[in-house]
Amino acid sequence: MRSVISVLLVAACAAAASARQEVTREFQKTLPLVSGRSLKVEHSQGNITIHTHAKAEVDIHASMKCSADRVEDAREGCDGIKILVEESSSGVWLRTQLPNSDFFHGRRNLSWAINLDIDMPDSAPLEARSHFGSISVTDLHAPAVVATNNGKVLFIGGRGRQRIEDSFGDVEVARNDGDVTIVDSNGRVTASDITGALEIRDNFGEINASGIGKRLDVSAGNGNVNATSVSGSVTISDSFGKVMVRDAKADVTVQNQNGIVEATGVTGTADLRTSFAPVRFSRIGKGVTVHGQNSEVIGDTVGGPATVDTSFGSIDVRGVKGAGRLTNQNGNVRGTDIGGEAYARTSFGGVTLEDVGERITVDSQNGSITVRSSGAAKKCQPISLSTNFGPIKVSIPQGVGYDVTARTTFGRITSQLPVTVNGQVGGESLSGKIGGGGCELRLNNSNGSIDIVN
Repeated sequence: MRSVISVLLVAACAAAASARQEVTREFQKTLPLVSGRSLKVEHSQGNITIHTHAKAEVDIHASMKCSADRVEDAREGCDGIKILVEESSSGVWLRTQLPNSDFFHGRRNLSWAINLDIDMPDSAPLEARSHFGSISVTDLHAPAVVATNNGKVLFIGGRGRQRIEDSFGDVEVARNDGDVTIVDSNGRVTASDITGALEIRDNFGEINASGIGKRLDVSAGNGNVNATSVSGSVTISDSFGKVMVRDAKADVTVQNQNGIVEATGVTGTADLRTSFAPVRFSRIGKGVTVHGQNSEVIGDTVGGPATVDTSFGSIDVRGVKGAGRLTNQNGNVRGTDIGGEAYARTSFGGVTLEDVGERITVDSQNGSITVRSSGAAKKCQPISLSTNFGPIKVSIPQGVGYDVTARTTFGRITSQLPVTVNGQVGGESLSGKIGGGGCELRLNNSNGSIDIVN
């Protein structure tokens, strides 16, 4: 029993000996800061919190906390921290000064934190920089430069041109009346309700931007980008992240690599590019251009033309008021309800075009072709279809005359419509007229049948 008690006493004494000793110190100072002068803050090892008021003065409060194995070392550490405040014709300069390296010689486990709490005029320009600490600024109605690392930046209710820089920390900017530039790395960026233009540069962090009054320009890497409700143009570049754009009132340009691209509710044009990931679009006001590599493309409701080019992925586009140009490699192509001309090309995949309003041209290899023209306008709609190793099936509108030229090998040609022919229906070639003729219907196939239907 005595040995057990002795062990417990030794353990208790060791715990008491290893307990940290803490010392705190406060600093307070108020200085005038008249209109037209700025506040500059240089800080490290702690947070900066800035509030604003209508008074022409800056109120500075610093709270210092130091800890060490011995209370004497902790107290001496806090005493060695300097809060330096200088006044000049340009404004107030506040900076924290840490003890020099000689101070730490022979001392073990000395640590400290210095938090600044500042009230300043809301109309004074601000420059605040920190290392290893967060920065918060609220209701500043003047331009600012805010920069930190290893800490979060929160900027709320601003007015004027703002620049935010950070690394290894999240950035949040909300309700700023003016332009904003954000440069970050290894942190999430959130910006909302910005009346001016917004520029964001970030790596290894998700980006969310909403309620942007003017232009949005984003350069990202290894993170998702979400842009919602943008009144100006949108330009986004990214890699290894998903890009989503919704409710954009102007043109949208997205350049992505190895990430999904989605655009919905774009008033202007949309130029969407990616690789090794799908592209999806809907409700594009003026026109859409898509370039993909190893990408599936799905889209609908385009107020102008649609140009889609991809490889090793299918294309499915619906509801295009203008022309549709759909080209693919090693994938199927489908186009439905295309108001203008339709051109489709692919290899090692089938092509289906339905309800096309004007000229139809298909160039396919190693795939079937199924075409149905609109026919609502009862007008000439030239059709030219070519493929290998797949059947051709074409439906033409009633009441329109066609000059028919059809050829195939290792297949048959059939027609549900009366044809005045030079040749035999059901053979490998057909030349003749449907109705009174006049509109081109050219069908070429190898190793496949050709069917002309109502």
